[in-house]
Amino acid sequence: MRLGVCPLVLVAFVAGVAHAQHEEAVAPLIEQHWSRSVVVVQPRRVEKARALEVVALAGVIPNDAFLIYIPLGMRAAFHIDERWAVEASLEYHLSADTGLRNYLEESDAQLRARIRDRQELRASASAMWSPAYGKLALGGGVLHFEGYLVGGAGVVRIAEEKTLDQGAAVRPDFHLGAGLRAFLGRRWLLRLEYRQYLFLRPTDGAGRGGGVGWPSEIALCGGLLLGGRR
Repeated sequence: MRLGVCPLVLVAFVAGVAHAQHEEAVAPLIEQHWSRSVVVVQPRRVEKARALEVVALAGVIPNDAFLIYIPLGMRAAFHIDERWAVEASLEYHLSADTGLRNYLEESDAQLRARIRDRQELRASASAMWSPAYGKLALGGGVLHFEGYLVGGAGVVRIAEEKTLDQGAAVRPDFHLGAGLRAFLGRRWLLRLEYRQYLFLRPTDGAGRGGGVGWPSEIALCGGLLLGGRR
């Protein structure tokens, strides 16, 4: 009886070892064949490379205590590739009093509030980087959009203030911002963006004034892409 059991145990042991060795040999092949990572890259609906983007803009600069500005203008960006672009911008600023100056002067007859840095025109050059692209199911269609960052420098023209003996001045101007670009077909688009500007305020004839201005702009832009691959 013992002689019959031993051969069976030996055969089972050898079979188990052989099976384990076979699994070790085959496992890399199985992993290589079945465990490949699959990356699906879908083409963009709109290709911007080598295209010129032209947009009209309307916005608001709400963070001045005495004035509210309505920027109106144009921007043109040349897209070097799908991520990078260079842009030129020109804005004219409409302005209206907020009512704070009248309130202060009515409250104190000796007080005369004067505005030293009324912004009229702004011109700038920027670099744009678009790191994120996506799409959103909207109703029965799909909205394609991308996020971008922008930064650059330019000049701002400050209006003349005769009561302060301060002439019109052109001051250096810098900005950083971010925005969202939505594609309405292969040519038309909308942009919603925020830009934070920084400019050096002018001084009057007596050396008063100066300092730094921090206008914050929110703008809605609409336009189209010209050229490139449509």
